[in-house]
Amino acid sequence: MVVDDERVVLHSCRAILSEHDYEIETVLSGEEGLHLVESRSFDVALIDLKMPGMPGMELIGRIKELRPEIVNVVITGFATVETAVEAMKKGAFDYVCKPFTPEELEVVVQKALETKRLHEAIAKAEEEKERFVLTIYHQLKSPVGIIQGYVENLLKGVPGEEQERTAILDRCLKRAGALRQLLEDLLSLSRLQSEKLEQQAESVNLDALLRELVEGWQARAHEKDLALELLVDPELPSITADRKQIEHLFMNLIDNAFKYNRQDGTVRVRATPNQEGIRVEISDTGLGVPEDDIPNIFDEFYRCRSDETRMTPGTGLGLPIVKRIVETHGGRIKVESELGKGTTVRVWLPFHQMKGESRDG
Repeated sequence: MVVDDERVVLHSCRAILSEHDYEIETVLSGEEGLHLVESRSFDVALIDLKMPGMPGMELIGRIKELRPEIVNVVITGFATVETAVEAMKKGAFDYVCKPFTPEELEVVVQKALETKRLHEAIAKAEEEKERFVLTIYHQLKSPVGIIQGYVENLLKGVPGEEQERTAILDRCLKRAGALRQLLEDLLSLSRLQSEKLEQQAESVNLDALLRELVEGWQARAHEKDLALELLVDPELPSITADRKQIEHLFMNLIDNAFKYNRQDGTVRVRATPNQEGIRVEISDTGLGVPEDDIPNIFDEFYRCRSDETRMTPGTGLGLPIVKRIVETHGGRIKVESELGKGTTVRVWLPFHQMKGESRDG
């Protein structure tokens, strides 16, 4: 938005800035500028200081009250230290002197836009930080409180059989285990996001890795009356990857397929090669995911809530970690699900590319 009582200045600003595809609104008075700001927001406001009616200084102050996100730049033919300082105190970011060249106007507007983007990034980071802290608080509050209650009862010498006291300690142990898993998941996700987790690139035989994982899950499948199937292409080639991360990736997906399955259901692990690399599918015949939840399931701490899943343990960090591992290996991940019928997670992993490597690497 450009506010100036001189039409020639408005035309000049429009002509200069329109060449850079800016959306521009021009008005001839402070009152018009205020009315415009009341109805919509702008990234930058260029404001003349000396105008009849509402002066630029007053308009800047009103804009800061109504739309603090707008970056104000002063246009003035009376550029003195005093006016500049006063304008800055009112909330102006910078000023440009009349007469100005196209280059001078472009530079000050570009600086103002960069400042706005920086402020937006800082505000978003603060918002995410607050949300993260609150989420962690709620994630830790319940299990810590339960453990505290159990321990207090034990210290008071709760009457009962040894078996009852053992059961209490067992519940404490399970809650402590869940807390430890949450902390480990937080550390893993933090390292993956900050790229401080060193990747050990090596040749990984996915056939052998998946067979090893499935074999390790067979006992649990038997306990839960689940059929666990492995279908691997006999010509499955190796990939270049961090073996521990890839193992973590598929352990997480198989664990989800178990947790959200039904009794007498099936978990199927399938791996096939294609021109891009290897596609691995983990499918189940379980509860499924509501369609509206699918876009959010890779968000941190997001969990689908229903009566059937309310008591299912989990940190809400497993899928964000999975997605990050896939991305650091140059791959892709997709979830398809039908409520009440099951879920399929498809992971594509390239043969050679990891983060930091070229496609020829």
